[in-house]
Amino acid sequence: MSTFRNIYVTFKVTLKCNLACQYCYGRDNHAQGAEMTDEEIRRGLQFVRKYSIIVGARHVTICWHGGEPLLLAKKLPGIIQYANELFAEDGIHVSHGTQTNATLLTPDTYDLIRTCFDGFIGVSVDLFSKYRTYANGKDSTEVAVRNIDKALSAGIKCGAINLITKDNLYRIDDIYDFYKERKMNVRLSRVFPINHEETFSSPMYVSDEEYAEAMIRFFDRWSSDPQPADNTDIVKLIADLLLGEPSLCLREDNCHKRYMAFSPGGEIFSCAEFDVPESVIGNFLEQTPEEFLRSDAREKIASLAPVPEECHYCRFEPTCHGGCFRERFMLGYPYRCKSNIIYWNHVVEWIESKGGFLYMLKGKSVEEKKKLISRMLNRSE
Repeated sequence: MSTFRNIYVTFKVTLKCNLACQYCYGRDNHAQGAEMTDEEIRRGLQFVRKYSIIVGARHVTICWHGGEPLLLAKKLPGIIQYANELFAEDGIHVSHGTQTNATLLTPDTYDLIRTCFDGFIGVSVDLFSKYRTYANGKDSTEVAVRNIDKALSAGIKCGAINLITKDNLYRIDDIYDFYKERKMNVRLSRVFPINHEETFSSPMYVSDEEYAEAMIRFFDRWSSDPQPADNTDIVKLIADLLLGEPSLCLREDNCHKRYMAFSPGGEIFSCAEFDVPESVIGNFLEQTPEEFLRSDAREKIASLAPVPEECHYCRFEPTCHGGCFRERFMLGYPYRCKSNIIYWNHVVEWIESKGGFLYMLKGKSVEEKKKLISRMLNRSE
C-alpha cells in the first residue's frame, strides 16, 4: 500500500454557480446544481481522516470548491472548524483553500477568508475576453475586477487563474501589468475541450503555437523585468527544469493516487476536473476508506489514460510524466504537450543563458539547490 506524507482533497460542496462561463470544465456536468448536505460533508471529512491515518499522511490540504463555493460562505466557517478539530485529534495538520469567480467576493466574506484561508483566496478572471458570463450572457469581468480591487485594499491576498483566448492573445503585456500592479500571482491557462466533438473553431480556443507564444511573451516580460511580478508558476517551472522533478499535479506521475475530489452524493474522482460518470473511482458514503484503498478503480482508470510511448523519448519526461492525467483520459492525448515543449525549450534557453542546464540540480543537496536557484533568479537566499 502506498504511503503519502501529504494528500490533497477537493470538496465540491456545491455544483451550483451564479455564472455560466462558456469555458467552464463543468459546463457539461452530469450533476449540475447538486449540493452536499451537512451530513455528507461531515462523513466526507471523517472518511478523509481515516484515509489519512491509513496512508500515513501528516498533512491534508482541503480545497473547498464548486460550482461557486462562496454561495455557501455562511456555512463554511462551521464546516472548517469541525474539520480542524477532527484532524487535530490525530495530530494531522490540515490547511484550507478555495477558488472563487470573484463576483461574490464582497466585504461580508473577508472575515471568512482571513479566519479560514489565512487571508488568501484564489480567483478566476477573464481579462480582455468575453466568455465569463452570467446566465443572461452579460460579462462578469468588471464586477470581478472591482471586487478583487476592494479585497486587495482590505488586505486580502488574491492569486488568479487567467484564461488565454483569441480575444486577449495579443494583450499579454496588459495582463502582465494588471497583475504586477496588484502584486498578484497569476497562472495563464487555456480553454480545455470537454469532449472530442467540440470544434476548435470558437475564439475561446488558441492553437498550441499561439498559447506557447503567449507564455513566452509573459515569461520574457517577467525575466527581463528589474522588479518582476510575483509568479509562482514560473519559479516552479524553472525549479522543475533544474531539479528534474514536478511540483504541480499537472505533471505528477502518481496524481491519481495522492489527489481525490468528493462530490455531492458521495462520488469520488481523481481530481476536481473529473466529473463524468465513467471517471468515478469510489463513493465515500458507500465505502470505508479501507474498501476504497483495496479497490482497483484507480488503477483501472489509469490504464485508460496511459502515458504515450513518445513521451518516454522526450527530454522533459522527468518534469512532465506524460502531462495531465485528466487530459489523457478525456481526450486520449496530453493536450498541453506541444505548447509545453515550445515554451519549455524557451525557458531552458534562458536557464542556459544564466550558466545553467537542464536538470543540473538533480541529486544535489537541499542547500545546493536553494543556493543555485536563488543565484539564478538573482534573489537573496
